[in-house]
Amino acid sequence: MSKYLEDLQMLRLIKAFQKLKAPDTRKAIVVFVDAALKEEEEKRKKRP
Repeated sequence: MSKYLEDLQMLRLIKAFQKLKAPDTRKAIVVFVDAALKEEEEKRKKRP
């Protein structure tokens, strides 16, 4: 996927997140993304 399309998709996700009203849903998304980020950082550390 091109950088332009990735940026566009990210903006759409941000806008969708901002429209969410349920605090539990917002919290679940933040927790999920935080866990994914930590997992990705661990993978980067294991690479030579």
